[in-house]
Amino acid sequence: MSNKDKLNLLIVTAFPVHGAGSGALVTTQATSYVKEGHNVHIITANNRSDFPKVEGVDYHLVPFTAETESPEVIDGQLPFNYPMFTTHTESTATFWNLSLDQIKAYEDKFRQAMQEEIETFKPDVLHGQHNWLANAIATEFDIPIVVTIHGTDLMGFKRSKATLQDIMEQLKDTTLSPERRAALKAEADKYIHFAEMAKKSAAGSHKVIVISEDQKQQFCELFPEAADKVELVKNGYTPEKFHVMENVDKEAVLGGLTSDRTPDGKIPTDYDNMALFVGKFADFKGIDVLLDAAKKYEGACKAEGKKPLTIIVGTGALEADLKAQADRLQLENTHFVGLQTPDVIRPLQNLADVSLIPSRSEPFGLVVIEGTACGHPVIGTNSGGIPDIMNITGKTIKQNYDPAVDGQDASILAPDAGTTGTYTTPLGILVPVDDSDALADAVMDIFDGRKQFDGAAIAKYTRDTYSQEVITEHLIGLFTQVAQDYQNSKPKAKVLAKKPSTGPSMDDDL
Repeated sequence: MSNKDKLNLLIVTAFPVHGAGSGALVTTQATSYVKEGHNVHIITANNRSDFPKVEGVDYHLVPFTAETESPEVIDGQLPFNYPMFTTHTESTATFWNLSLDQIKAYEDKFRQAMQEEIETFKPDVLHGQHNWLANAIATEFDIPIVVTIHGTDLMGFKRSKATLQDIMEQLKDTTLSPERRAALKAEADKYIHFAEMAKKSAAGSHKVIVISEDQKQQFCELFPEAADKVELVKNGYTPEKFHVMENVDKEAVLGGLTSDRTPDGKIPTDYDNMALFVGKFADFKGIDVLLDAAKKYEGACKAEGKKPLTIIVGTGALEADLKAQADRLQLENTHFVGLQTPDVIRPLQNLADVSLIPSRSEPFGLVVIEGTACGHPVIGTNSGGIPDIMNITGKTIKQNYDPAVDGQDASILAPDAGTTGTYTTPLGILVPVDDSDALADAVMDIFDGRKQFDGAAIAKYTRDTYSQEVITEHLIGLFTQVAQDYQNSKPKAKVLAKKPSTGPSMDDDL
């Protein structure tokens, strides 16, 4: 097999392939694989059958039940919605609020889907998404597996370990009622299962893709026995969806949106500068910090006789809380506009002077490169995968910069003058996590022109480095090598499926 051979690729994701995050990435990658002539099947969870699909891709639906008054009736659907690590725009179910029996039913559905695809499609490689339950099931089959870590799976493993430890402490209480003790033991069994399945996934995968150096370090610390399988492959984007546009009509773009902050729902177009946030409304995204910063830079702009505009695109479980926070802060020029498609987000990004990424923890930050692809700088936190993207200076950023010592080392990047943790790079500005003052100051540096960036150079760098066709070449080479190595080491006696695990035990060493 060579890189020019056409592969049969089976992608397995436990989540929908539309929206943001890993779902959008799967769709981007699948589109590029089909364009290169490869055959692609995707096993995906959803609560509806009319989700957006890529032409040329075959979809194998694992059906769940939507949380609506009249959910679509799908043959074989599970009687609950698809679970996430955090909530999805179309599901409030999480792995944490399902019972172990529901989890086992969930796993059986994915096991059945994989068995059918492996028997009929005969994939060369299975590409699993997240080091979690579905990919653990994939390791039961006679097939080479590449798994991509997305970050929430690592958070899920750490949460499982921490919750289990907490439950074990509670079980030491000799005054617990029999009912409470039984309930705690049932919860313990569930979290033991989660941890064991994550370990099974890591152990049984033949290659582990991480999307940032920070993520690589975390994975190797959590799963040291699989550290030699790790390969860094950064995420890509679709240049056809995110690119520089000429002569964007702001009245038309903003006129097509509805704000919750104005009586008539209209967004004012008489602004001087615009900041943009795009993402899920989850705690780790740090939108609460953005709102605190918006209060500060709105005030600073007002004092200068200027009018800013902040557009917040997205939705999620925290929507009501965030809008209540905006009310308390009496924000005047900040507008929530709901979930939007790339065709709406692209012109917004072209109108924006800057994208804001205030995440507390961001495994990669696809929205960073989607913003820079549209030719503007990004202000992001110095956390997770964001500095991997934005720090293209060739110098190291230290978490605790000592000017007396580090100032003598040309390989270490010094913080901006007057700050202890803000760094300016050719792609934008990195600020400390949970620091609304630093975020507001960085916004004003851009709004007031104290810091200027070359938009054309930013867009070119992004396309040259992160366009999906560049990333696809790396991925296809990796898949091909894994398939070759697997075939060369494969035993003569073929068994379709290995015997599934007999289940967790509270005595297991986790």
